[in-house]
Amino acid sequence: MAATYFVRNTLYVDILAYMPKKLSETSGLAIIDGDIWTQNDTYGQNKLYRLNHDLTAIAQKVKINKSLNRDWEDLAQDQQYLYIGDIGNNLAKRKGGVIYKVAKSQLSHQQVVTPTAVLNYQYTDFKKGWFNKHNFDSEAITIVGDQLWLFTKNWKDENTKLYRINTSIVDKMQYVKPVAEYPSKGLITGVDYDPQTATLAFIGYRKNMYLGYSFIWLVKVKNNEPDWSTGIYKRLGIYSQWEAIHWYGQGRLLITAERNPLNKALIGIVDVQKLLDTGE
Repeated sequence: MAATYFVRNTLYVDILAYMPKKLSETSGLAIIDGDIWTQNDTYGQNKLYRLNHDLTAIAQKVKINKSLNRDWEDLAQDQQYLYIGDIGNNLAKRKGGVIYKVAKSQLSHQQVVTPTAVLNYQYTDFKKGWFNKHNFDSEAITIVGDQLWLFTKNWKDENTKLYRINTSIVDKMQYVKPVAEYPSKGLITGVDYDPQTATLAFIGYRKNMYLGYSFIWLVKVKNNEPDWSTGIYKRLGIYSQWEAIHWYGQGRLLITAERNPLNKALIGIVDVQKLLDTGE
């Protein structure tokens, strides 16, 4: 279907469709009542988009009232709420970010919704840096238990740091410190947690390779922290700027890629059940 770049010994990506042109900067994923939602990043409109069933067109647009899409990089969800992460920071000009908390029940057949709450946070360890040469960018959030976990996209050292944000503190700034730092071996662009298997799925890419390559990590959560010693690292067989990841039924991951010089925006599935079963 698409012009692709293949590498050996990689995970197969089953491409489902080209994304609509309007979603060329797709960056996050949520699945609500079986429907797939996404958003654009970096000064896109402050809207969420629901895809139609064949994933080639937009079925619904929802404007998020009283919000600004400075750099919406990821979506996370619990049973009641959708969290929109305005967390991107390529230029290292932001000491933190903003997360909009939206009741999922409001999204059905609406054109405009107002967030239930707005979560503001700042990094306690923030240091100024140069464009794409610092460790305070982020593109990945997910819900683990009753906490929102944010993972950084470390341009400088290609690790990732974990910060925890309280989803109930809405009336004041949260000052968050890193829980730990992990050897992600690349730039993390998305994450999702599966409570059934206690597994985090990360997606990202290497920055310093010719044409680069994309990868996933599968990491178990133990004692309320990622246990990186359990991590399984695999390269993806199709190179693209894969930005978003979401568990999609048992042992499968739904992923999306932004438009780039090689490909249009893509949506596909990766089967990782064998990796979960065997650990390799």
